[in-house]
Amino acid sequence: MSFFVPPTPRRPWGHRLFFPAAALYAALSVPLWVAGYFGWLGIGWTPALHAHEMLMGYALAVVGGFLLTRPSRSALGLAFLAWLAGRVAVLGGLPPPIAAPLALAYPVVLFVVAGVPFLRAAKSGHNTLFGPVIGAFALAEALAWWGGDGGRTGALFALHLVGILMLVMGGRIIPSATAGEVRRQGGTLVERVQPRLEWAGAAGAILAALTVAAGNWPWPVPWIGAAGAMVAGLTAWARLARWRTDAVLRRPDLWSLHLGYGWLGLGWLFLGIERLDPLAGGAAWHVMGAGALGTLAASMMVRATLQREALPPDFPRPATAAVALVSLAAALRVAAASTAPEWLMPAAALAWAMAHLLVLWILLRVPKRLWV
Repeated sequence: MSFFVPPTPRRPWGHRLFFPAAALYAALSVPLWVAGYFGWLGIGWTPALHAHEMLMGYALAVVGGFLLTRPSRSALGLAFLAWLAGRVAVLGGLPPPIAAPLALAYPVVLFVVAGVPFLRAAKSGHNTLFGPVIGAFALAEALAWWGGDGGRTGALFALHLVGILMLVMGGRIIPSATAGEVRRQGGTLVERVQPRLEWAGAAGAILAALTVAAGNWPWPVPWIGAAGAMVAGLTAWARLARWRTDAVLRRPDLWSLHLGYGWLGLGWLFLGIERLDPLAGGAAWHVMGAGALGTLAASMMVRATLQREALPPDFPRPATAAVALVSLAAALRVAAASTAPEWLMPAAALAWAMAHLLVLWILLRVPKRLWV
């Protein structure tokens, strides 16, 4: 049986399954982690496990929803069952010889079902990049289990991979959507893709990720990784500055993407600092993981769902509130790294959970178009 058959009628779309699963998982797992962290529940989740699940669980579910646009029913079912089995294996505390293969299954299936077709169909270097990055999540999972440091290296590598996807995909989606709004207002968005900045940022981000995967090498490897991350962050901000944010302030579906890309630039800069001098309380991780990933994912899950169901991308008010709550959660969590964690961490978890429950509510209420 081949997963690469031509589209046929009544082909299910992955966003209908993976986006609600991602939103629900995010809404439940973060409050449970915080409750376990403060000893309110007897959950023995480590910080590395929490990071692992936010990346390999939540983030990769969002990625699956984006990439599995028209899979066969068997491919979609296999991918979702693999994702679900990985979550049960990790959170259920199964023995590593059992849990590791189960956790590894979803990244491998996602690469086979989504990454390989990217490699086959890619006609530009930009699109060719997606296949290897998707495949590299399997390496991140392997490092999490067999990296020898409790999963930290694997999670950090996965965070860099997610950052690369947001950098490149956001760098195409955001200016394209913004250009349409600027054109509607009678103007022209001159600076769109900005290929030189795009390639410089992607190269810096890839370099930073590779130095993480290389392990604890002595000087100058950490400095090289830090420089790459800094380049990624600065180029992200340089591109965003030319995308006419002022023109989309009345479009929550668009300014939320600009906000998320701003978080992304800051996240890469923080990751650069983290390589040289780890920040207390996981501040760098949460700028990227909660701020950039949370904001962009919440916005894009709603926006992509509306578009794929042939509806206008106009945000309902709960979606705008969800995006604002995610950014608030990220800001509170980053602040908790240095002050009043006993108050700010639960507040951040509450805001995060409320945001994703709103996203889930919106996704479940969107009218479904006929299979096409």
